[in-house]
Amino acid sequence: MTPSGPRPRVVVTGATGFLGGALVRRLLPEHRVFALGRSAPAERGLPEGPGIDWFRADVARLDELEPVFAEIRERGGADVLVHLAAYYDLSLRESPEYERTNVLGTRNVLELAGTLGLRRLVFTSSVAACAFPPPGGVVDEGSPADGDGPYARSKRAGEELVRAARDRVPACIVRPAAVFSEWGEFPALDALLSAWCAGGLRGRLLGGRGESAVPYVHVEDIAGFFTALADRPDPLDPAEVLIASPDGGTTHRELFAAATRCLPGGPRRPVRVPRAVARLGIALGEGLGALSGRAPFERSWMAGYIDRKLTVDAAKTRARTGWTPDPRRSVLATVPAMVANLTARPEEWLRLRALRGKWPAPASWARRGERRSP
Repeated sequence: MTPSGPRPRVVVTGATGFLGGALVRRLLPEHRVFALGRSAPAERGLPEGPGIDWFRADVARLDELEPVFAEIRERGGADVLVHLAAYYDLSLRESPEYERTNVLGTRNVLELAGTLGLRRLVFTSSVAACAFPPPGGVVDEGSPADGDGPYARSKRAGEELVRAARDRVPACIVRPAAVFSEWGEFPALDALLSAWCAGGLRGRLLGGRGESAVPYVHVEDIAGFFTALADRPDPLDPAEVLIASPDGGTTHRELFAAATRCLPGGPRRPVRVPRAVARLGIALGEGLGALSGRAPFERSWMAGYIDRKLTVDAAKTRARTGWTPDPRRSVLATVPAMVANLTARPEEWLRLRALRGKWPAPASWARRGERRSP
């Protein structure tokens, strides 16, 4: 894009979600944005006005998507579509929403995307779609989407749909790391920090050796990654896989040290809980949660990942795109801001946590019509 050229026209599904909202803010005002969501943008504090059109639509409902895509076509179509809309449940219980939103929704978006004149569709998968590698191994762009659980399977199905449609829809597959911000936002990170900042014995516990590890990427970095893909003029390989993540993975032990260093009294010595004991404690917590009606964050399936590492090597993506995450926004560099927000503004932390629940569209917005154009 040149300063005097037309603004790229970008469609974003899942635009009222955590990552979708960050991407919409990043795209404006340099891009023309068509934003699809199931909530009102005002509820998320998202921008409205010139340069963005908001549409209320459920990607799993073809009857809702078709008129939205027809209106976008009437307005000249789009250059890029970033498909972010997805469902995830920490319980890992089987749910029809995985098939409905993640698979059927992706099929619907791909079916209609070919009518917009796109030069690129970006399908958002996840590094969590891949199985944890064996000790010393890494997940890279060539790794299969072979993870366990309904979320991983639904993302694998989405990737397969993208590959099947590659002759008619030019697309790439992006697998981000765990996305977070200064307000936590990633549920596992939120739960760990909340426990450690609470004090007492619970504030010193680490499962196993504390070597459980996943990669993290700041929401502003991943929004920048998607924006760079929207602006990229040259093509990628059909259904090419890209990993939006720093290399390696961050362990619970590293997070614990960074978090407790910010608390009164300085860094704490962790109490390491053997895996068998942790498994028993998690099961007991789940049982008590079932009786009280207040499910704990820790679920039995998590015990199987104690001291396992999801380690990433994203060298190919860096070479292909030139993108690297900002080290000043790494998860360890951001922990002090997260601890400050959690301890000084707990009400706001809890409010943002609540927004990650199920968000029905408000009746007041629905009455204004199925589609809204500011």
